Amino acid sequence: MNIFQEIYTVTGRLNRGRFFKYYVLVTIMGATATFVTSCMATLLTGDPNGSLVKMITVTWAVLATAGACMLMARRLHDLDKNGGLFLISFIPVVGLIFMVYLFFKEGTVGYNKYGADPLET
Repeated sequence: MNIFQEIYTVTGRLNRGRFFKYYVLVTIMGATATFVTSCMATLLTGDPNGSLVKMITVTWAVLATAGACMLMARRLHDLDKNGGLFLISFIPVVGLIFMVYLFFKEGTVGYNKYGADPLET
């Protein structure tokens, strides 16, 4: 399984370490891709506020956000919770506390309804 198949899926469970690693990776990839492509579009069009730059920025932001949401859903599965609870992360202040919870809370030991313990496999 390659890295994109590992990030862009909602099935299974994801432990704390891999969640942190993939979340940071998605954030860095999204920011870097947005910066590089926006700079290239600005150089090509000469307009830093042009529609091409905005379209590219929004596209990369959506891809990065989708990846982050899928990672949160899998992390919630490891905690034996419904993956749809990732929506909490969009609430100001509460979302920050929620993310700290996802980064530090130990997952369910052993098998749960979302699959085998990722630390055992």
